[in-house]
Amino acid sequence: MTRNYCLLLANYACVLGLSTVSSLVYSHEVTEQGVVPILNIGGRYLDTAYDYPMTRLPNALESSAQQAYVQGAQLEFVDVGLQVAWTSDITTLVKGSYHGTDLGNEFAIEQAWLKYHYDINADHQLTALAGRQHVRLGEQNLVHSHNWQFGVTPLVMRAAIAGGWLDDGVSLAWEHEQGWQAFMGAYQADSFPSVKSQGANAINVGGGWQGHFSHWQLSAAHFNVNGRPTEQQLTQGHSHAQSACLVPTLGQVCFDGQALIVVASGAKRWYGTEFSGEAWWKRETGDLASVSGLVDYQGDISGGWLMASHPLNPTIEASLRLETLAGQHQLTGANAGLIAQEAAIQDSAARLSRYGVGLTWRAPYGMTWRLELHQEDNKQQKNRIFLLRYQWDIASLWPIKP
Repeated sequence: MTRNYCLLLANYACVLGLSTVSSLVYSHEVTEQGVVPILNIGGRYLDTAYDYPMTRLPNALESSAQQAYVQGAQLEFVDVGLQVAWTSDITTLVKGSYHGTDLGNEFAIEQAWLKYHYDINADHQLTALAGRQHVRLGEQNLVHSHNWQFGVTPLVMRAAIAGGWLDDGVSLAWEHEQGWQAFMGAYQADSFPSVKSQGANAINVGGGWQGHFSHWQLSAAHFNVNGRPTEQQLTQGHSHAQSACLVPTLGQVCFDGQALIVVASGAKRWYGTEFSGEAWWKRETGDLASVSGLVDYQGDISGGWLMASHPLNPTIEASLRLETLAGQHQLTGANAGLIAQEAAIQDSAARLSRYGVGLTWRAPYGMTWRLELHQEDNKQQKNRIFLLRYQWDIASLWPIKP
């Protein structure tokens, strides 16, 4: 099965390469037929009372400590790419992003996929996707973080999937004319919460319903984790691959086992206001090993957010978001307390919370401005986070029609 999966991805990669011949550009979430280019530039201004993001979440088993973002004004990203609808059924997309100082001044291919759409009949449709894609685990994960309503990553998404899950794999989705949906997929899972190893290490399933004024989704993912490192050193940026640690070294804790994530999400529009939210639960079971020994481990993460958004006029929208995150970790064996301290989960009983308010202005000429203010409580300190973001969809100034 693994060999067939790899061959399938290799064949699709050849097709995806054809779509880079004409490198014109447009916006992130693209649905038009024909040639749709991508060119986005985004920046931000950050001011916080304490470091953001916090070095470690005290109640989550993370892979590495995070380096705080630079205060003040910074370039956030530059996106370039191209979507091509070759026929009414076949579409390809290739999109790369340069990330600024916050994420290590790196360029990465964020999406590169081939999509095939098949109408079974008037009521049933199938869509197959192969390549690097946003995985259907919750609904916010389907949107690139550049386009989130709030630029501050939800606490539970950081704890569960390091802020987002973008992966190489294949997926199949079914849709009914009345709004019912179901989907499944297999993915390489080379990054948190898994680790780089051979074959497909994650599967994803789910379903939901989409109506005119409301929608809901239930999704789940299972990860095979073959020696994920938990290091004490600071890291900057995000990676689509992470090396395994089979033999822990000094200052390193290795997790080997399984991870299961379940997400319930939904939204409803009521009198012009959209209420939405997601609830996440993650369980990891296996072994934790360090130079101090090896113990049995079971860890649970739970949390989520509720959000309300209301348009003040056709171009300005106000939003409110409430978040929470809780964790519980059980270590059994010799030196369990010491290993918990080495993994930075010794003080995991506290429940974290954050609330934020924001304004979005969709200005002329492809400009979007987002202003937000958050109050974060990690039980050790309360952090005030002020964030101003801009995004300029340059290619929208000269759209190419099919």
